[in-house]
Amino acid sequence: MNYLWKLFGTYRGVLYAHPVYTQAVQSSILMGLGDIISQAAFEGRGIKDIDKGRAIRFAGIGLFFTGPVLQLWYMKLAKLKAKSLYAVTAKKVVADQLVAAPMVLFTIMSSVYLMEGHTVEQTKEKLKNDYCEVLLTNYKVWPLVQFVNFSLVPVNFQVLLVQIVAIFWNTYVSLKSHKVSFIVL
Repeated sequence: MNYLWKLFGTYRGVLYAHPVYTQAVQSSILMGLGDIISQAAFEGRGIKDIDKGRAIRFAGIGLFFTGPVLQLWYMKLAKLKAKSLYAVTAKKVVADQLVAAPMVLFTIMSSVYLMEGHTVEQTKEKLKNDYCEVLLTNYKVWPLVQFVNFSLVPVNFQVLLVQIVAIFWNTYVSLKSHKVSFIVL
C-alpha cells in the first residue's frame, strides 16, 4: 500500500508541474484502452487479433486532442463563479454539456473515421447517421458524472475522473465509430 501512495504522490507532482502534458498522456492510454476493450469484449477479437493501428489512432486522439483540450477546458470552467457550490456546479455542467460535449464528440467521431481513410463525404454520412444518437446517449451518462466531478474533485484531477469513466464511454464511442451496434446504454 505504501508503494501505491508513493506512486500517487509522484503522479500528483507531475500533474501539478505539467497538467496539460500529464492529461494528454493519461488520456492517450485510457482512450487506447477503451478501444482495445471494444475490440476484445464486444467485437469478439482475441488479443492477437486486435487492430493495433485502430487502437493507436484512438490513443492519438487522446494524446493530441482530448487530454489537452479537457484540461484547458476544466481550468477555464474552474474560473466560473456563483453564490453557491450548487449554482457554480450547475453552470459548469450546463456549459460542459452544451459547449464542450458536442464539439468533443464531433471531433472524435470525425477524426476516427477520417484517419481510417474514409472520404469527407463518407464521414459526413457517418456523422449524419450516428452523431445525434451518440450525443443523446452522452446526455444520459455525463451530466451526473460531471456534476459529481465539478462539485467534489479538484480541477487538476477532473480529467482523471472523466477518463476513468470514459474507459467505458470510449468503448461505446469506438463501437459506434466502427459499426458495431449491439450495445445499449
